[in-house]
Amino acid sequence: MNEQCHPRPEPELLASVIISTYNRSAALRETLVALGRQSLAPEQYEIIVVDDGSTDGTYEVASQITLPCALRVLRHEQNRGVSAGRNLAMRQACGKHLILVSDDLIVPENFLAIHLATLARFPGYWVVGGLEQLPELTATPFGRYLDDWERQLDDLRKHAPLGDGIFEMEWPTARNLALPRADYERIGPFDEQFRTTCEDQDWAMRARECGIRFLYNTNITCLHNDQAGDLLRQCRFQTRGAHDTVLFCYKHPGHRQAPIACINGYITRGDGLTLIGKKLGKAMLATAPLRYALERFIALAEKLRAPEPLLWRLYRLLIGVYLFRGWRNGLATLKEREGRAAVNWQEKTQHA
Repeated sequence: MNEQCHPRPEPELLASVIISTYNRSAALRETLVALGRQSLAPEQYEIIVVDDGSTDGTYEVASQITLPCALRVLRHEQNRGVSAGRNLAMRQACGKHLILVSDDLIVPENFLAIHLATLARFPGYWVVGGLEQLPELTATPFGRYLDDWERQLDDLRKHAPLGDGIFEMEWPTARNLALPRADYERIGPFDEQFRTTCEDQDWAMRARECGIRFLYNTNITCLHNDQAGDLLRQCRFQTRGAHDTVLFCYKHPGHRQAPIACINGYITRGDGLTLIGKKLGKAMLATAPLRYALERFIALAEKLRAPEPLLWRLYRLLIGVYLFRGWRNGLATLKEREGRAAVNWQEKTQHA
């Protein structure tokens, strides 16, 4: 591990901003610049970046940025996943509050101030902020698909209203999350077996056991600086995410796992003909030749300006194929690690 930092400020800071990043140097630069332009006084917060084994010069880019607040840049020599990156940063943090931010968010100037004010107003809660896509992203069909997807997630976050634009929520995301450091010290670090996704759900389950609740403040909205809006990148993310979801479901039996396990798991004696057909169809599409053919067909349909409802169905199909691959990869990892217990769990889960 390498570290480059300013001297640790004293006394204790109000906030430590936590960022784990991997091969996103261009987006990270914009995120850091925005975090350096906060209405909160610079001497009241720090930013800790962990370069999680990047190969695109991320460490050098982040280390050369000058901000009015304290900036510390740490590095893992090899990629270990977002959980390990955040854990390293949180261990080093000296702020009274921790604010976790994705490496591709452009935050408003009052970002930290509103997070801190909301934590003070609602003790016992963790605070989640929202995000919206870059306007130019929605110029493409897949960009509009992503935007619609994010809007649906935004609606699902809103449960009981707590105030103007503030809602209680069931499960937080760590992309834009604030909490007291004391809660982190009670609950402990992220589970590092979750390298891509599910780390925040696992963390939230442990927080709930300690009586912590979660709220969504729509007044803390950031720009999601996803400049590519790339279908295949989204597919690869879903593959890694589905792999982690298997491990999460095994760790937390019974937690909303049956549908995804049923449709993506191996064929078992309890499957009906329809389900068997769906699994065989996904398995065929997941092979390299058919997957590549589907990707080329989608690219051609986009070029020919096919109707958007058709394109969206094709996007969902391809993403579902990659998710299927990730789920099967996760089952293989689990079987190798847990043996027969994993096989028994799979069969039980698919028919729960």
